[in-house]
Amino acid sequence: MLHGVRFLLSAAAAFARLAHAIVSGGWATFFMPLCSPTSATTSTAVPAPWQHLQPSRSKVHHADLHDGKDQLPPPLQVSSPPPAIAVVPAIKQQQGERAAAEKTPAAKAARGRPPRLAIPPPVACAPGVDPFGAAADRETDVATEVEVQGKGFCLASRRGVRHAMEDGYSVINDNNIGGEGEGSHQLAFYGVYDGHGGRAAVDFVADKLGKNVIAALAAAASTASRKQSPTPPQSDDQDEVVAAIRAAYLTTDSEFLSQGVRGGACAATAVVKGGDLYVANVGDCRAVLGSRGGVATALTSDHTAGREDERRRIESSGGYVSRGSGGVWRVQDCLAVSRAFGDASMKPWVTCDPEVSRRRLTPDCRFLIVASDGLWNKVSCQEAVDAVAAAAAGALSSSVGSCKELIALAKSRGSRDDITVMVVDLQRFLQ
Repeated sequence: MLHGVRFLLSAAAAFARLAHAIVSGGWATFFMPLCSPTSATTSTAVPAPWQHLQPSRSKVHHADLHDGKDQLPPPLQVSSPPPAIAVVPAIKQQQGERAAAEKTPAAKAARGRPPRLAIPPPVACAPGVDPFGAAADRETDVATEVEVQGKGFCLASRRGVRHAMEDGYSVINDNNIGGEGEGSHQLAFYGVYDGHGGRAAVDFVADKLGKNVIAALAAAASTASRKQSPTPPQSDDQDEVVAAIRAAYLTTDSEFLSQGVRGGACAATAVVKGGDLYVANVGDCRAVLGSRGGVATALTSDHTAGREDERRRIESSGGYVSRGSGGVWRVQDCLAVSRAFGDASMKPWVTCDPEVSRRRLTPDCRFLIVASDGLWNKVSCQEAVDAVAAAAAGALSSSVGSCKELIALAKSRGSRDDITVMVVDLQRFLQ
């Protein structure tokens, strides 16, 4: 009971001291007596631990909290801030100056931003010539499907999955060497072309090659007539025709390269002159003869980098041939064909010197199939001859239906390339 009374008296004394501290407004005078309950009357101010640290960096200087008397320091006199209306224009001006300074090249470089790229203008390879292909803008205008029923020939062409059709063809019929009358020879030219790297090369070759072949043959005939010699042996005349065709190929290639235009084109051509059939090719376009017995005879050999003789020729001229992961042999790791028009960057390894063969036309020679590699990659020579012979229904009829049937066959087997097929009636040259 006595202990309870003492506890209540002690609590009452504590509350009394708390009330006195609150009334007097000094918290420090209250806490110090609490720490020393045995001395409740007076106390000596003990500096706090943080008062031994470095002085405060505050711009306002405070008086000591205890100067020997239990009283608080006078209230701080804080000046009021200047009116905001006087500060806003200055801030806006500083922000504008900072934004202008950040737009300078030095400020951009300081921030680590890359400099503006300077793209040089395109280099003109020749006056009026686009170095990226003069016919590039016309690619979208090329028809995706072409069907031609001509005099003694028919043709069908279909675009593959490429963005533009890169196949082409040309035909020159009923031309006479040496003029009308005695000594003249009927001449016909047929060609199928497969471009790569755009339409520039295939358009140029389709327009120029046939004309150059006709001009070269006419020049050779004119030269032979001026010699006024006895009738030359037939072998000499044939050699002149072969030489003229080779010269026309090389001339066309040289003319295209002089344009400074990129791209290239493969070709397979047929020339009928004086009862002889001359077939020439560069690249992987192919010409196949269909005989009356139904036997297919390939008159050309594809110029690919995988051919052993082509590999030796390329390596002897300082180039190389490699086989990629897809199993395709390529010249300089780039081009799959070893002969073509154009391809200036691949010279002299990719040449335009054609292989030319001659065959005397006989009644057994029924038709000639000239096509791009889009057909031959999926259809064999014999299958092509069988399809054309079946479409002819026993008698050769130069109908475009046989060409369309071959295209459909190649596409059904997964061909994704452009396909151009031309069928030439050879019987008409024997009549």
